[in-house]
Formats: sequence, C-alpha cells, structure tokens
Amino acid sequence: MSTAHLPRANVLRIDEDGPPAGRVWLWYLVAAALFFLAPAVGTAWLGLDPDLYYLGYFTVAVVFFVAFVTRYADALRDLWTLHLWQSIVLGALVGMVLAAGVFQQVGTAHAVGWRFGFELAWRGLVYGTVDALTLYVFPAAVAYLLLRGDRHTAARKVGFAGLALALSMVVTATYHLGYSEFRGDTLRYPEIGAVAANVPTVLTGNPAGSVVTHVTMHTSAVVHQRDGGQQHMLPPRTTGDYPDHGSSDLAAGLALAWLVATAAALTAVVRRSRAEAALRTR
Repeated sequence: MSTAHLPRANVLRIDEDGPPAGRVWLWYLVAAALFFLAPAVGTAWLGLDPDLYYLGYFTVAVVFFVAFVTRYADALRDLWTLHLWQSIVLGALVGMVLAAGVFQQVGTAHAVGWRFGFELAWRGLVYGTVDALTLYVFPAAVAYLLLRGDRHTAARKVGFAGLALALSMVVTATYHLGYSEFRGDTLRYPEIGAVAANVPTVLTGNPAGSVVTHVTMHTSAVVHQRDGGQQHMLPPRTTGDYPDHGSSDLAAGLALAWLVATAAALTAVVRRSRAEAALRTR
C-alpha cells in the first residue's frame, strides 16, 4: 500500500516494514526487568542513601532510554513533534490537579537552606523527569513502533492510546514492586498516577506532556510531602528500619557532578545526531 497520500506525521521513517516487532518487545521486556532490579538492588538489598540510590537509578534509566531512542531515532521523530504544545499544556493542567491533591494531604517537613534547593532540582525536576521517561514516554514509544507509526485512522489512534496506557501500567507496576513499600495495596497509588500521567499521551498522541505532569507532582511532593506521605510519592521511604547506607552530603556532591556529566554527554549525542542527519540530507 502506498503511503504517499498519508500525512507526514503518520509515516514511519525507517523503512517500509518498520523495526521487527520481536526486537521492540525485547527492548520492552528488558526495560521491565531492569526497572524492577534498579530499586530492588539499590534500596531493598543495599539500602543506599536515597540520593545515592537515585544516582544509580538515573544513570541506568538515562543510558537505557538514550540507547533506545538513538536506535530508533528516525522512526520516533514524529512522535515527539506531533501535537507537542497541546500535550505540554495538557500535561501542565493535569500536573496542577495532581499538585492540588498533594497539598490537600497531610504534609511533612521539607529540607531547609541549600539542601531544599538541591532536593527541588534532584528529587523534583530530575527524578520526576527520569521517572516520566521510564514509565510513560518509553512505553508510548514502544507502542508507536509496534504500530509502525500508523495512527491515521480513529481506530489506530485509539489502539495506540490503549496500548501505550497498558504498556505504561505494566512498567509502572514492575518498577514500583522493586520498592518494598509498594508490595501490597499501596501499588494502586502509582497505577492511578500512571493513568493520570498518560492523559496527554492518550488525548494528543504525544507523551511529552507526561513529563510535565510527573515533574509537577514530584516537585509538589518535595515541598509538601518530602517523607512520602500515605502514597509514598518519593520512594524509597527511609523509615527507622531502613539501613540508609551512605552520606547524604557525598550524594549531593556526586549528584552535581552527575548533572554536569550527563548534560555534556547528552549535548554530544544531540550534536552527533544532527551531524549525521545533515550528512544524510546532502
């Protein structure tokens, strides 16, 4: 079937057949296992200081996500650009609703001084972004590839929305089961959050708004419920029996170095991708 008459945003860019579904599913299964093991090893087994644990989790998640997106960069390009601003605006609106819900709950004291600013950036912005990429954006990208980027009919759009949500809820479950506090009825809280965070993806077809939603929720939690509250919004929950191995000040210093190194690495990846794209267009 010719794709000449289809809108540009609906045509997959790799080749006529697209990436093999089996290979895409393999990426997804590896992600589900990897994102369970990261919290299970870092918190349940090693009992790392939360910020030290985040350092390891963020590294694993960002490397995996960048590898996946780089591998399928051409195929996924339209997923990031279609209805981008609609998704971001919708994500902000959903995020404000979730933030209002956080502030209506019983609060816990937050850090003070420089550490409060550090936690807003590290546990709010960075943690919220990495979680969103892992739990919402990656599953949406998998769904997009499995459908070969074809969303030009109402049925295909609904199929994409349903598949993206289902894949997201599975990864959300496996990831949170890595934390001991979610191995029970409390697992329903991140699953409800996954439904809310996927609203931009479901309604616009673009997962970018999910990042805005989750960052808003994480930042609100840092301000109002640093110790997690009933819903454990910033796991791991360091109760009295948590080993908490490591220095929080050391973690803060390493986090700053991580941010600088990650920013430099991502800049290099983007520049290389642009240079390769420019060569292909010549």
